[in-house]
Amino acid sequence: MGYISVESDSDSSGYTAPPILLGYTYEAGDAHKARDMNNLLAIRVETNTTCNLACRYCYAQSGPGSHRILDVDVLKDVILQASKMGARSIVVIGGGEPTIHPDFRELIAYIDSLGMIPMVFSNTMLMTKDLAGFLYEHNASVMGKLDSLDPEVQDYLAGIPGVSAKIRKGLDNLIDAGFTDVEDDSRLRLGVSFVSNKMNLGEIEDIWNFCRSNKIFPNMEILTPTGRANEELEAQLLTADEIKDYKLKLLDIDRKEYGYDWLPYTPLTASGCMQHLYSMYITIDGDVRPCAPTKFDHHPDLQRNGVYPYNTNVMSLKDIYRSELFTYVREIDNVLEGKCGSCEHLNECIGCRGYSYSVGVNQGLSPMKALRTECQQCFK
Repeated sequence: MGYISVESDSDSSGYTAPPILLGYTYEAGDAHKARDMNNLLAIRVETNTTCNLACRYCYAQSGPGSHRILDVDVLKDVILQASKMGARSIVVIGGGEPTIHPDFRELIAYIDSLGMIPMVFSNTMLMTKDLAGFLYEHNASVMGKLDSLDPEVQDYLAGIPGVSAKIRKGLDNLIDAGFTDVEDDSRLRLGVSFVSNKMNLGEIEDIWNFCRSNKIFPNMEILTPTGRANEELEAQLLTADEIKDYKLKLLDIDRKEYGYDWLPYTPLTASGCMQHLYSMYITIDGDVRPCAPTKFDHHPDLQRNGVYPYNTNVMSLKDIYRSELFTYVREIDNVLEGKCGSCEHLNECIGCRGYSYSVGVNQGLSPMKALRTECQQCFK
């Protein structure tokens, strides 16, 4: 990875790359190699829409009132297909809260049995000591939730009062199970996801230091105008200047306190997001997207006779992967527009394609046009 100096007097010599979360983030070189060899590195699967929270930024609009659960054998079939296509990990993202799924443990054990990393997104509300121990023994990585250290802000963003303490207790159980006792500090097994917005902007440095000092991967996502966020958090979207300011502050912290250096323009802070090159997202209905907010299945232009055809119930994962549409997605770096298309860092950053897509289709652009527009989060 190439490191750069941005508005800093620090000498970049001696810095190292920041840690990754096993099964979740892949380095740019691995992403390009997988794409060039027509292999997957990961898939993301929805398991259920049931959730014990009603997060105001939820792209899937899951919550306590939704009760759809996908049969575990259907999930296993898709996972086996991904394994045969070279996938190293399965990101169990739920759609809702995946630990609610009645066959959650069976699913995790199956992924592990295939030699892949089960990478679990969880709000940790149900993360007992026993479940944390089970996940640890089955070589899982876990992404918890920590949108705020302030209980009122956390509860508000989670959409349910009084949940902050339960979220933190689940996180403590994961730590107690050994998830932060890693042999290699550059390969982590526990992360926390926090969606940056105007409500938690002032806490970002504190949360960042909490993660770094405890060997936790800080998964800073930027609030995206899709799903429930369109109705409930529109006023909390960050400006480009706000994004720039906090990323440069965190870069300075990483250089001075932890010896890390990274490209500040990538969608995930201190971690690139190039999943369009090596991953696919499968909804609970079997519809396949490039990533969660790139909702191809919702756009009429991509439907045939009113039906979205790229579905694992009617096509194999390999056929979807090889289709003209998803070939276009994997090669999106060749057609990016604006500053993204001419960027000297294109080999390690393609911008946030999900954000570009969401903003673009909201403005009336066609799906392919929206997907290739320049990243509006980037301050380069």
